[in-house]
Amino acid sequence: MVVPVRFDSRRLREDLANLAPWQRAAFVVSCVEVLIPAYLKFSGLEEVGDPVLVRTSVDAVWSGLQGDDMSSAVSELPSPASIEELLPAEEDWNEWAPQAEDAIVSLVYLLELLRDDNVDLAVYVAERAYAAADEFEAREQDLEVLGSDDGEVLLQASSIQAELQRQVDALDALQDPAADSSIIAGLRAAAMQVPVGGLTGAG
Repeated sequence: MVVPVRFDSRRLREDLANLAPWQRAAFVVSCVEVLIPAYLKFSGLEEVGDPVLVRTSVDAVWSGLQGDDMSSAVSELPSPASIEELLPAEEDWNEWAPQAEDAIVSLVYLLELLRDDNVDLAVYVAERAYAAADEFEAREQDLEVLGSDDGEVLLQASSIQAELQRQVDALDALQDPAADSSIIAGLRAAAMQVPVGGLTGAG
């Protein structure tokens, strides 16, 4: 039996604390990336929000990391408060709203992390990405109230394991002593391959 990957916030915090600021930012933006297609889907269905601002903000962080020029990238990014205004409202709700909310909150945390290198923010974003995959899969399996057995079965769902394994792989790549900006493109591609909800190519 294959042992499932589990989310361990304490271990993750320790690992992230040992990375350089740019590496933490790279890990966090990879977690935000898997959520963006869900926000774009939500926004398109309801015709609300600002999908262009969300997409270009995340792209700008990736570009800054690839070009070793985060300082100028940060100066051109929107404020966390302006992104927070894009949170789904109760009247604008569809099946993608929970993941869209995770996407916006995670992007807010990413923008705050770039201004105040707080490891806890990085852990929060990773947890939101995992929680978004978990909520989506629970809904797909029509599991409204989870017992311990249901939770264990849910954890082993391929979509959840894909996100947890992606996080492990991203962390492993960033922990490599030889890691530099050349790994950013690979982290981005990996995140784009396993978006929460399987919305490959959305937006």
